Amino acid sequence: ASSPVVEARPYAWPCGGPLEAGTTALILIDMQTDFCGVGGYVDAMGYDIEGTRAPIEPLRKVLALARRKGVLVLHTREGHRPSLIDLPKNKRWRSRQIGAGIGDAGPCGRVLTRGEAGWELIPELFPLPHEEVIDKPGKGSFCATDLELILRNQNVSRLVLGGITTDVCVHTTMREGNDRGFECLFIEDGTAATDPANHDAAISMVHMQGGVFGATATADQVCAALDRLPDVAPPANQPPRWPAPPDWPPYPPCETIVDDDGSTTTKKILLSLRLKDDDDDAVLWSAPPGKVALVNVDWQKEFLEAGGFGAALGNDVTLLHEAVGPAALVLEAARRAGIFVVHTQEAHKPDLSDLAPAKQRATPQIGTPGGRRGKRVLVRDPEDFVDALKPLDGELVVYKPGKDAFYRTNLHAELHARGISHLIFTGVTTEVCVQTTARCAADRGYLNLVVTDATASYFPHFKDATLAMLASQNAIVARLADSTALAAALDNVAKANNAAAAA
Repeated sequence: ASSPVVEARPYAWPCGGPLEAGTTALILIDMQTDFCGVGGYVDAMGYDIEGTRAPIEPLRKVLALARRKGVLVLHTREGHRPSLIDLPKNKRWRSRQIGAGIGDAGPCGRVLTRGEAGWELIPELFPLPHEEVIDKPGKGSFCATDLELILRNQNVSRLVLGGITTDVCVHTTMREGNDRGFECLFIEDGTAATDPANHDAAISMVHMQGGVFGATATADQVCAALDRLPDVAPPANQPPRWPAPPDWPPYPPCETIVDDDGSTTTKKILLSLRLKDDDDDAVLWSAPPGKVALVNVDWQKEFLEAGGFGAALGNDVTLLHEAVGPAALVLEAARRAGIFVVHTQEAHKPDLSDLAPAKQRATPQIGTPGGRRGKRVLVRDPEDFVDALKPLDGELVVYKPGKDAFYRTNLHAELHARGISHLIFTGVTTEVCVQTTARCAADRGYLNLVVTDATASYFPHFKDATLAMLASQNAIVARLADSTALAAALDNVAKANNAAAAA
């Protein structure tokens, strides 16, 4: 018989050899009462929980086979300590705006709080005594947890992911895993979202660029491959071992959101930006300028110019050009206002020691001299930034080996050292590196703003879907603004600074 692989999209999974129980983990993400039970967090927000309960039966089939074949099974739970010391202020504020405040009393106890009934995993998918549970405070399963340590210790290199919701916790975890070199498989009918359109778009995003984050398959396709593995004896009964995550350094301080009423009772100058929702009600995003950083994500010639890496993948690079002007407008306004500026570049060390094997297999062009003008593809190059968005002396340049600008970089340390709590994002591409970085920033407690016309994708419908995901559930990841409105707000700060200096 041929070696077992999953008939997945866009490639048969895994790509680095046959499926093996010993190198594979099944991770069931947040199958909790708060997300798919009556009276839980999602129910309290007014969403139809029949949608989030749809993955239960497909996951039961995969789970039963994974257990029979000796695959490592892990479960995650999103929730916060009863003291809420690990709850970012912006996350609590958002949840209260939508009527389901984290930590507040609800029909299933305190919402998304550890130890409460709503926080517990549902009976249909409850872990066996020997199966580990990863308690996480954010959307990503790697942020502030020991998940990666567990996977490395067990020699796991492949992740099969299911759970809820598709576009938030499951997708964030897949992006985190991919950046860490794990080969990921997404169970299409083993996930669900509060908005079916977000579910469909999230799955489509995985397929781009030959499987930019991995591959997807149905539960039946996963089961067909698992069924060809040999059965193993069940482990002996063991007591539950569900360690709490290690303490995480304090989140960057978040400012209280206040009305922009023109008050001069404080000496701080507020960067204020009014956004309009569908009902034309004003919503304020505000922060002292010293707490704000502009993060320009991957404005690289490799992605925007003919002959670069993006073009070599068959993409129409001209689709990214329209965002350069708006991004330059924001960058110049940020510089006038004295805002801290960060530039990221997806690029690897010359010796490729930071290139994950899975990424190298998927994109063997990396490191070869076949790039633009004979440059090595996606190898660190200070000249790779497009002319209109080149860094100036004193601006932070972050070379990142993955899609997430926080992974294996000094970005969080640099921001935290400066007391930064609010991030403004421009960059490319919207659905890959910009979205991944914004999600990981939100898990770290940053208040995010994405500049809608200063980001672009090779696939415009993915840009639209990404912006909708980021702003859903009362800006679960980021608020949105256009470059003109943001530049005007930044120029107001610059004028106030100049006036104060002249006084």
